[in-house]
Amino acid sequence: MEAFKKLLQETLDDNRIEMLMESREYTEDERVYMRGYNAALNDMLEDFLAEYDEFLKNANKIHLN
Repeated sequence: MEAFKKLLQETLDDNRIEMLMESREYTEDERVYMRGYNAALNDMLEDFLAEYDEFLKNANKIHLN
């Protein structure tokens, strides 16, 4: 789970840098796609962070079933 979180954060950081300092010239459609993709990744990260602590708390409980 930590590796997923780290990968997601690194991908977001890389994409933000690419949008600021483009490695090539992008079409407007590609820029729109990149903004949407980054927004989706950011939403995923926010959801992950919001639910991760609850997941860990429940995963570490002893179940008697």
